[in-house]
Amino acid sequence: MKHKNLLGVICFIFAIALLPLEVSANEMVLKLATWGPPKHYVAEARADWINEVNTAAAGKVKIVDYPGGQLYGPKEMHSAVAKGSVDMGLVLQPAMLAMVPMLQGVYLPFAFDSIDEAAKAYTGESLEIIEKAMEKKRLKLVVISWTDGVQMFSNKKNIQSVDDFKGLRILSTSPMFSEIMVKLGAAPDTSIPQTEQYMALQRGVSDAMANSAVGGYFQKSHEVAKYLTKMDMSYATIFICMNLNTWNKLPKDVQDLMVDLGKKQTAITLAAAKGWEAKFTAEIEKEGASVTRIPDAERAKIKNISKEVWAKWAKDNGKEAQRLLDLNIK
Repeated sequence: MKHKNLLGVICFIFAIALLPLEVSANEMVLKLATWGPPKHYVAEARADWINEVNTAAAGKVKIVDYPGGQLYGPKEMHSAVAKGSVDMGLVLQPAMLAMVPMLQGVYLPFAFDSIDEAAKAYTGESLEIIEKAMEKKRLKLVVISWTDGVQMFSNKKNIQSVDDFKGLRILSTSPMFSEIMVKLGAAPDTSIPQTEQYMALQRGVSDAMANSAVGGYFQKSHEVAKYLTKMDMSYATIFICMNLNTWNKLPKDVQDLMVDLGKKQTAITLAAAKGWEAKFTAEIEKEGASVTRIPDAERAKIKNISKEVWAKWAKDNGKEAQRLLDLNIK
């Protein structure tokens, strides 16, 4: 009898010991491919989001981060996620404009006067249009993170009026930005990749480049282009995207959890973008650069000139593009 009782206790303990293994076996592991420095505020917010999701959805989902570009980098990440080569990825919004042209509607040069104004374009009907366009390419937008505004670094002088653009050789990676620069009388050059722009400015091959204050500080843009003019040309975003087929396999409560926790990280990065811009603008100035802001009246002239380019984009991309323009442009 004692042997039977002992055997029963052993079986009970063994069953309990196996229970976590069974739960773990049902847990869906999601690979997240990321890139960029781990101490950047976007990376820190993302790490918090991963931990919060993994804690709240324990036993259902576990996100595993593969950082440092070890799987994919920013140039090819959106394609890798869309193909299902990886479950989730850190996607640089400007890098995927060719795949999802509708994203240009929330990244129109000179359209938004502040980062808060740009952030409103990622809400309501405007966000729904963006999400539907991405889902057509098998991408689910899960988290939005913000970076600081794009400004102008020049090795000639600070920009004080629209006339200062005339003849300026500006490095560009954006077709729409280039088109606007041409209308201002500048000479945009799209032949030089981002990684070679420092040397182009140093050698005098080019006169100016577009970069954020934070990006410009860490890329040392102010060493070769010491005139920084704040003009808030545009505001790039960084997404956490998931392959749509993978997303559709998740329980609804996990989907809602990811999105809800993601909104908190969006707010954190929006505030951090402002703080970091102020901090590193001051550092750039401290290191000898001349920092000015283009007069509001002159920026308004550029914005007015840009409207023709935005309208052409909307016409070329259909009624949803026009709707984005109507919703977001004042």
